[in-house]
Amino acid sequence: MYALNSASGHLDWSYTTPTGSSVVSSPAVDGGTVYVGSEDDRIYALSTATGHLAWSYPTGNLVVSNPAAAGGIVYAASDDGKLYALATVK
Repeated sequence: MYALNSASGHLDWSYTTPTGSSVVSSPAVDGGTVYVGSEDDRIYALSTATGHLAWSYPTGNLVVSNPAAAGGIVYAASDDGKLYALATVK
């Protein structure tokens, strides 16, 4: 994942999954956190300011759907046939 500065076009930060798997979902942004699913069977939460990993959660299979975040919960579907609802409140 890459975060580009909208004014200058320069790279602000980048993040690569520890396994090197692809991120094919579109990101969801809520409350200073960007959420993405990955082909390494995880949902990732990254800081929008730094790109540092806040947390990740293992699912039972690929996460190629686009996550959605609302009301302190991030929702993401996995190819294991389940919808994951994870509290994002710190």
